[in-house]
Amino acid sequence: MRRGAVIGRALLLVAASAAVAAGEARAQRAQWTDVVYVPGQWSGGRVVAQADSIAMVMRIDYFSAPPKWRAEIRRSSDGRTLGEPVILIGQGRRAVVVTALGSTPLEQHALARDPLVTAAVVFDQSGRRAGPASGRITERSADGRVGRIVFRRVIRNPSFDNKLLDPGNRAAGRTLLASGIAAVGDQRSASVVATAGARGVDRVQTPQGSVPVTPDTAAVSRMERFAVGAVALEEFLRAGGLGPYAPAHSDSGGKPQ
Repeated sequence: MRRGAVIGRALLLVAASAAVAAGEARAQRAQWTDVVYVPGQWSGGRVVAQADSIAMVMRIDYFSAPPKWRAEIRRSSDGRTLGEPVILIGQGRRAVVVTALGSTPLEQHALARDPLVTAAVVFDQSGRRAGPASGRITERSADGRVGRIVFRRVIRNPSFDNKLLDPGNRAAGRTLLASGIAAVGDQRSASVVATAGARGVDRVQTPQGSVPVTPDTAAVSRMERFAVGAVALEEFLRAGGLGPYAPAHSDSGGKPQ
């Protein structure tokens, strides 16, 4: 009996240690989005210098479980749309470019000559994010000129498979985000959804009591067909000073990599 009790306590300790380790691993996971701007304005398919203007050039969706991480980079060539993603998978400060055909170390890839892509490696040697968790980040060159302006938005409750942080995984080359606004959609509060009610409701509660409404099913259908692109969404947030674009967020003056 005594031996059985000892074995039982040992098994409980092992299970508790495993649970603690799993909890710590989940706590280290992070997911966030960087929307990158540069000084200037889009004109004729390129960014031209213009005082007091910034142009959106890139969106990067990050998935991190230190020391491993993943970045899906979508560039804009006109300031209105985003292209297909380039996928980087890294460990610490080292990264590989992943495609359906395989992977190539970033330093051996043509993208290594693109400063906006190399600047997307925002991790230290341990694979942890460098810089603020959210808000506006202004990066300046050695002479003090603004190189990039990044608006960082953290994603609550990260949900991704750690296998997709492995460049050898067959599914590693596929895009994690189904659409450009998926990362924003999951930020909705459950209370907002609950108070919105069902689409076919014919009575709603107001401070003055219950009132009848006449649902416009045609309007619902029109709204369901209406799509908002990622760039348009970011411009809406920026114009309204919402999320990471809120004036209260502080700048950090780093140098572009």
